[in-house]
Order: sequence, then structure tokens, then C-alpha cells
Amino acid sequence: MTFAIIFDSVGAGEWLVLLAVLLVVMGPKRLPSTARTIGSYYSKFRRAADSFKRQLMDMDYEMEREIEKARREAEAAMSIPDEPPEFGEELGGADDEPGGDDANGDEPAKES
Repeated sequence: MTFAIIFDSVGAGEWLVLLAVLLVVMGPKRLPSTARTIGSYYSKFRRAADSFKRQLMDMDYEMEREIEKARREAEAAMSIPDEPPEFGEELGGADDEPGGDDANGDEPAKES
């Protein structure tokens, strides 16, 4: 990925010159241990970068799930039923009241 840019822009002759300079500067005894150290730091960096990327992807996934849930709840709240309720059905009409004035439905007699 990032090394692809470096490998594409640097030719084989340039790599040989770079390795020769490193060999002269570091010496043949320190070069393998230095390469291992650089490799271990690179692997630690890659693990940290992958972990960070995974956390960002998880957060993005959770946000998308929450947005989808909120969208579904909003659609459900805004939906209009196919048939409106009958008058008195939702509020409770006079027929729904328990213990009416008279058992047979007649009006009570007025007192004089």
C-alpha cells in the first residue's frame, strides 16, 4: 500500500545503492538486528493502524444501525392508518360505560 508508492518510484539500481550505503554505515553485524527492529516496529504500527481502522468501522456500523432504527421509528410514527377509528371507538362512547342508568336502557323517571 504505502510501500507500493516507494517501490514504483525507486528502481533496482537505486535499491542496490541504498543497501550498499546502509551496509557501509551500519556494518554487516548490526544490519540484520536493525532490520529486525525496524520490522518489529512496522508490525506494531500496522497492528495499531488495523485496530484503529476496525474501531472506526465498528463506530460507523453502529451509527448506521441507529440511523436506520430511528428512520423506521419515524416512519412508523408518521404512518396514517388505512381506516380512521369510528367516532367514540377510541375515546369510549356512552355504550361502553359500565353500569348505565337503567338495565333496559330506558331513561330514569323524573322526580316531582
